[in-house]
Amino acid sequence: MSLTTSVPPPSLWLTKGSEHVRSFGRWWLREFLALFPGRVADWLIERGSRTLVLATEEDAVTFRLMSDRRRVLASARVALAEYSADVIDDFLKTHRLRRRDVSLGIGLPQSAIFCRSFVLPLETRRSLDAIAVQDLTAKTPFQLDGIFHAHVARRTADKFLVWQWVVRRSHLAHAVEALGLDLGDIAFVESPDARADDGPLPIIALRRSAASRNRWVTRTAVTLAAMALLLIVTAISAKYHRQQLLLDSLQAEVASATAKAKSVKTAIDKLQQELAILLRLRSRRSEPGLLDLWEEATRILPAHTWLSELRLSESPDGRQVVMTGFSAAAAALVGLLDRSPLFSEASLAGPITLDQAENKERFVIQANVSNTAKPKTASR
Repeated sequence: MSLTTSVPPPSLWLTKGSEHVRSFGRWWLREFLALFPGRVADWLIERGSRTLVLATEEDAVTFRLMSDRRRVLASARVALAEYSADVIDDFLKTHRLRRRDVSLGIGLPQSAIFCRSFVLPLETRRSLDAIAVQDLTAKTPFQLDGIFHAHVARRTADKFLVWQWVVRRSHLAHAVEALGLDLGDIAFVESPDARADDGPLPIIALRRSAASRNRWVTRTAVTLAAMALLLIVTAISAKYHRQQLLLDSLQAEVASATAKAKSVKTAIDKLQQELAILLRLRSRRSEPGLLDLWEEATRILPAHTWLSELRLSESPDGRQVVMTGFSAAAAALVGLLDRSPLFSEASLAGPITLDQAENKERFVIQANVSNTAKPKTASR
């Protein structure tokens, strides 16, 4: 049976609203920075943190000192025969920095970074990170305890474009050891050579970067925010003063409204009594029935998903429901069921297969039924 809906869920409205707010914020910042020269604009929005990227070539080691917006501040090239870990401190000292002031990164060649890209539907937004890791372990031979990995997702009109990068721990440890460093000193790994034409720069973070230094720009921003708050308080005070002037003319209306309020309060008390009776009746339902489970599944499953079977069974540990059907994004359904008050501990009961006839992913999902949850009315 195909499940369709004509009214978008509230979560979709909230998602679209947050996207519009972020788009407006990016537009406002871009237009504000356009008022300044490029160097000044970069300087204003930089947090003051610095990164140092070390890359080993055939006969030399290159140094690139960059700002947090990846603007190259200085660079150097040291012959491999003359390199030692102390050279890093000497290079930083010439720029009035110490090693604790920067985040160290390793630049690896393209052959050392495994890159892949794939597409996910918009419905996977809330569980995108988990799905990316699950897809990595399912479709590649890598084991999580033997790699470092990272991914970046960009939203288009109707999907997410995901870029994912993987580097083996053993390969990175060998590169770090060749530079005379410890793996714990490295904050990230990058590979500019592995960057796709329209994709982001492959960067795999190993730990948080060094704390940004305090700058007077931050204090200036705080001052501007305080001035804005002062203006808001002034505007609110003026509006409050005008409202106080109107209160004198509203005293007569308040007297007549008081009588109406009493009648409204009487009606509200009656409704509260009826609501209390209704709640007591609903509380007697200790367990949701099959119809409740069917309505909940209809409510939470996306429009591109339909069920061919919904089976409710009893077990010593409680009641369990098994759903079989087809979906365009079957892996994301587990997270949807777990967020429902009627289902818990949802998991795939079998592998996800592609049905050639339906051109959809065939899935089997099992979940425990929460006996104490209150069923919700289906929205579609």
